[in-house]
Amino acid sequence: MRASRRKRQSAPEIANGVAELEDSPELQRPVVYVNPDIVWERGDVGFWNPRWVELEPILQQCPYPVRPLGEFIPETVERDGTEALGITRGQAGRREYPPQGTLVEHQNGSVKLLLPRARKAVDGVLYLQVKNLTRTGIDPTETPEDKRYIQENSYNDPPRSRLWVGDIVLVNSGVGSLGRTIVFTNQYSYSKVNISQHLTKFTVRDILPEWCCVYLQSMYGAHQMIREASGVSGQTYIDYEEIKNIFVVVPDESIQQAFAQGYRSVVDYHLKAVDAKANQRSEEAEKLMNTAVGILEMLIWQAENLIEGSLQKPLSVFPRNLPPALISLLEDEYARVGQMVLNRDTTPDCYELQSRALGIHLERDGEIREAIGHLARLLDGLEELPLETR
Repeated sequence: MRASRRKRQSAPEIANGVAELEDSPELQRPVVYVNPDIVWERGDVGFWNPRWVELEPILQQCPYPVRPLGEFIPETVERDGTEALGITRGQAGRREYPPQGTLVEHQNGSVKLLLPRARKAVDGVLYLQVKNLTRTGIDPTETPEDKRYIQENSYNDPPRSRLWVGDIVLVNSGVGSLGRTIVFTNQYSYSKVNISQHLTKFTVRDILPEWCCVYLQSMYGAHQMIREASGVSGQTYIDYEEIKNIFVVVPDESIQQAFAQGYRSVVDYHLKAVDAKANQRSEEAEKLMNTAVGILEMLIWQAENLIEGSLQKPLSVFPRNLPPALISLLEDEYARVGQMVLNRDTTPDCYELQSRALGIHLERDGEIREAIGHLARLLDGLEELPLETR
């Protein structure tokens, strides 16, 4: 490359900044010169994500502080009296599943594994892979039961990557999966959970994990993830430092608490959907999952509008003291939005190539935004109703 640069002034250009020089006797092959301006352009964020050039000024001018996510991820945290890493991923390499013929028994959230020819059962640990992480939560049913659990303290169960309540879990690699994010809340009944190497888990302080989860799945988080995971290599992996480099908005604690409450509704409907799915109630499971997705989309829409200053305070996804009929009405509306999102590509055409790696949407199309806006106006109207008339 250095030898070709010395002759670049006289090199005949072929096309797009590429010029072929005379044969190199040292290399025994033609030398090709690539205009360094082109290389520099590919290193610029605008080359890989021109939309971020538009979004970044909006983010920096939002009404709330903006900080790198790494400022909220501690180096270590205390877990069961020992220090654990603030950010880590699952064990790399092979996967060790219990041998064929292992019996699985569930006992109030815990799992017991009775291995073949063993006299005593051992504790089992739920083992999460990328397929088990949907946008709305954990779904163990996506893995066959004989590969759903691992033996406690086995190779794939290092203590450092065990999940604790409040941990954020993010898919760190894989085309069509990157960036899916959930919070491990206390609504899950699983007592022991570990993750695969394609999942990253991290703990946050001084910011609520539920707000972070919603924000990361907004267009302001998604565009940054695709920016960090692209670069000149075009990789589909986001490492610890790249996660820490993502800028997050830090709204008032009361706003974050409102999102945390809304996120609990997402998990509630998600868990109901997983239970219905596990019991072969497919129609019920589909509607419940659509509802969970619709609520999440409402939270994302609110986060984006708060950042842009067009929403002054968050709306409750289910206003208090609603009668069953109004709750049912809202569930139907959320399910309608969720079905729209799940049944179509919600990424504008000009971002299709960029978003291919992501398991979340860069942006929503106009029809979906309109449907969510209509639902937001309904919520706002219900909030304004006197309690005695609801």
